[in-house]
Amino acid sequence: MSNFGLTKYQIKKAKEKVKFNKSFMSANGVQVDDKKVPFIKFVANSYINSDRYVAELQHRAWSIYEYADERELKNIFITLTLPSNWHPKKSFKNKLINNKKFSGRTYIATINKIKFLNCKVTQHIPFIEPILDFRTTIDKYTPRNASKELSKQLKRFFDDRSYKEINKEDRCYFRVTEPHKDGTPHLHISLFVPSDKVERVVKALNRLYPAPMSKIEVNVNSPVSYLMKYVLKTLDDLREDNSKLTNLSLWYIYHGISRFYTSRTFVSLEVYRKLKGMYTLRDLTKDYLTEDLSIYIDTTTKKIVKIENEHGTLYTPKPINWYDKFLETEDSWQKRKLKKAIDIMIDGEEFILLPDQLSDLNKYNDECNITGEQPKSIDTILKPRPIHKMSDMSLYRHFQRLDIEVVDYRYYLNCRNALIERGYNL
Repeated sequence: MSNFGLTKYQIKKAKEKVKFNKSFMSANGVQVDDKKVPFIKFVANSYINSDRYVAELQHRAWSIYEYADERELKNIFITLTLPSNWHPKKSFKNKLINNKKFSGRTYIATINKIKFLNCKVTQHIPFIEPILDFRTTIDKYTPRNASKELSKQLKRFFDDRSYKEINKEDRCYFRVTEPHKDGTPHLHISLFVPSDKVERVVKALNRLYPAPMSKIEVNVNSPVSYLMKYVLKTLDDLREDNSKLTNLSLWYIYHGISRFYTSRTFVSLEVYRKLKGMYTLRDLTKDYLTEDLSIYIDTTTKKIVKIENEHGTLYTPKPINWYDKFLETEDSWQKRKLKKAIDIMIDGEEFILLPDQLSDLNKYNDECNITGEQPKSIDTILKPRPIHKMSDMSLYRHFQRLDIEVVDYRYYLNCRNALIERGYNL
């Protein structure tokens, strides 16, 4: 099995990252409507809830293809690679050998019987140690930087007139990043353009990426299946027992490289994920463009605070009981005995006080009696009762007292939405 250029140390670090993230997601979460839910239940990535991750990738690819098919766009399939100086290895008689043209981590300098690995000697002055330049070796020719370089190379085409002069509605693409056996990434791109633009686009691609930097195909049968072959090849170990990740998945994880990108043909994936499958990407975009769907964004945090259609609200952030946030694992939840909060009513508004807070306040005030500092009153540590536990009148009074200039806007919206759901006309 190929190690895709990963060292034993890098494989170990990637596995530790997976283990730590899974442990953290299992041991932490939120309480929503008296339910405690660990993050691992609703997070999806390549190694957490992989089936959902793979399904989303397939949906995105097929959505682009169906969009292109509906508009009668033609496919151009492109494989884009980097020049030889980015590759630490090359193939020779079905074996990988060192590539002398590689510009990166191949030099070993010996200075005063001390070996310096992964560096180049750029200057030598007698009786003075050479100046070692690490910028052109370790920092530049890594797989992560190679992936960025491929994106820069691809942008040359996206900025070219042959592509930019095509109407945005008549161009789309999806691409997958895949490593060579030596760990250097390359791209597979499935591009869709009008049939009368194909010749000009292919000519531009050959001009920008002459062989062997690229391979261009224009008569691919079933282009989405053709590209999904490459996508799914990177996901084989995720569709089975993902506790046994192969070096291929560890390569993506260690270097922080995304497998899959698409053009901005549809609305943001964040919107799609918030609605949890209520819409397909195509239907969601169509309704958004025809203003049948409205998306509200917090101008400060840039986060989605509300999604609604003609029938009503589809999404608002659910109120979370941050006061009972937990750090235990799911198995320990049944064993945990929560210290009951003390309910306090002030001027018709409900507050809660946790026993630990009261104990800490008493300790602090005892110390103040010794130091002479001003003790704190109990109202300085009171927290509003969780929204979903407030009575209607208490919630209404609490909402009326919120200062919109200083309160967290998300909290303000949660209170307002809760009142509307309870029949208040605001």
